[in-house]
Amino acid sequence: MLRLTALLCLFGLVAKSQVQQLDEVVLSAQRIKSKIQPLSASIISDSLNLTITQEVGGLLQQIPSLFVSSQQNFTQDTRISIRGFGARATFGIRGIKVLLDGIPITTPDGQTQLDHIPLSQLGNIEILRGLSSGLYGNACGGVISLQSAPIISATDISATLGDFESQSFAATWSKAQEKNRFRSIISHQKQKGYREWSAYENTLVSLSNETDLNNGNTLKIDYSLFHSPFAYDAGGLNLKQVHENRRQARKANMNYAAGEQVQQHQFSARLKTKNWLSYAFYTRRTLDAKLPFVLGGQIDLGRDYFGLGTQTSGAKKKWLWQYGIESAAQHDARLRFINDLGIRGEKTLHQTERFYSIGTYGIGEYLYLGWRFRAALRADIHHIRLTDFLGTNAGKKNLAAVSPMVAIHKKLNAELSGYLRWGTGFETPSLNELSANPSGETGFNSSLEPQKSSEIELGISFNKKRFDAFLTLFYTKTKNEIAPYEIEDFPSQNFYRNIGRTTRKGIEMEGNWQFISSGNLAFSFSQGRYLTETKKELPNVPQNQFTANWQQQFGKTKLSFHARHIGKRFANSENSVRVPQFWTYDVALQSKWHNALLTLGINNITNTYFFDNIRINAFGGRYFEPAATRQAFIKVVISI
Repeated sequence: MLRLTALLCLFGLVAKSQVQQLDEVVLSAQRIKSKIQPLSASIISDSLNLTITQEVGGLLQQIPSLFVSSQQNFTQDTRISIRGFGARATFGIRGIKVLLDGIPITTPDGQTQLDHIPLSQLGNIEILRGLSSGLYGNACGGVISLQSAPIISATDISATLGDFESQSFAATWSKAQEKNRFRSIISHQKQKGYREWSAYENTLVSLSNETDLNNGNTLKIDYSLFHSPFAYDAGGLNLKQVHENRRQARKANMNYAAGEQVQQHQFSARLKTKNWLSYAFYTRRTLDAKLPFVLGGQIDLGRDYFGLGTQTSGAKKKWLWQYGIESAAQHDARLRFINDLGIRGEKTLHQTERFYSIGTYGIGEYLYLGWRFRAALRADIHHIRLTDFLGTNAGKKNLAAVSPMVAIHKKLNAELSGYLRWGTGFETPSLNELSANPSGETGFNSSLEPQKSSEIELGISFNKKRFDAFLTLFYTKTKNEIAPYEIEDFPSQNFYRNIGRTTRKGIEMEGNWQFISSGNLAFSFSQGRYLTETKKELPNVPQNQFTANWQQQFGKTKLSFHARHIGKRFANSENSVRVPQFWTYDVALQSKWHNALLTLGINNITNTYFFDNIRINAFGGRYFEPAATRQAFIKVVISI
């Protein structure tokens, strides 16, 4: 704690180059076109070329109360939690809404994978940390809004090489004409991995075309293809195994050939007219996965999800408003088989799962004597249905939610402003969670209920020309919190249960300071308690986090130094296993020479031992997935 306090004093403020907190910026993620921010929000930009990360999660580590894990296990995909929401995910993201150019990439039941998004496509990222079901409906413990960079005429080729046989190659070609703009991206990446049995390989193709139609209308069409022929899962270790050899894989994972093969196609269209903004999308994802156990240890999943929505905004005198309607559907065809040491055996489960959702919302803001009053209300109806082809456990259920949000905002003077917000959240179990039945039977786990939350948040912001800072206090109550667990009868298989009421409370700080024209300093800090009704901490949610980033420009050369601290957390619900806290430090040097951009970097320069992922409540103490030690990399981007 002494080191943390000292660094807080040293890095008291942050630069505008990486995380921005600006009242003048209109956040598209808050939907309504207002220059105020009556909710905790961050904008990330200008940092995409200073890292070796090959997925979006690596760009989000400087956000307070946002915790990223499983960045080195490409079978489980990046896991993200915000104020503890999403921490239960055993793979991918749960409980957080993710959008790409305003179009949801989160499935209707609340699952998200980020593997199909090329980093070279992104311009900036907006993060809303508070409950936002009043804006986006189901599974909104936070919002991550990814924004594509504007399409300009350019041709770029990049190559990244790093330790542990990490390789990434990408090419971007784009052409901007008077009424039409086109961009194509192709990338290929692979890595042997720090641990045994952790290699992966994938290829990504992304195509975008934006056309100006008559009467000022704009149509944007996107297509992406993601193909991963293999991604191996090294599995979790107990502490004894970690101390023996932290680079080893769990033997059962190798014996059963644990891993996955994925392919995904995604289409989307977005039409912007004078008064309306409408979208439609369709995604087809197929997954062949092998898990380290026999019964049901091989999964064949075919998923189709699609949706459409429309919205309109307006302003008149002292009023701003927006209202809209959205609908989405998800069709999962799930089969499970015996895993006979990597060989597919007899079918053990065959069912189709459906999740349909429709929601309508409205947002209004009114200005009165310098005060801004905002209210949002959303109503959602969800229909879930299962057809069981092997048993008799077919069924259906209907769920409905009304999600209000209210806020007041006041600009106290030219530099200081504050807000008070109350919001709600509603989160259904995902289809994957419902289909994990601890009884061993087919069909849904009928005892698993949705979780509901409410939150109050107080924020204060300070802005000057070269300096801005933001302070947030939050208190959240959740009913029927969902948590994962394992049982002895089915080791390595994850099940889910409601654990009752939880409370979350904490403080978050961000700041920006451009202390000289060529130098920037940045930090974020969060401290929180995330307690169940038995006064235990939610597992794998750090009680405190701290990041600091310094960037210095020397002519055409930029130096970046990043420090990160992850505080105390626990591996299980009983809090009997504590995960060690840690510090990591990364450094990068970037220089531009003619049409080439060269980046040299070292991650984890102090060779710190820490854990990339924690398998919550794993049976047999197999909680720990060791993270990579020191990793050097070189990246070259050539513009033609």
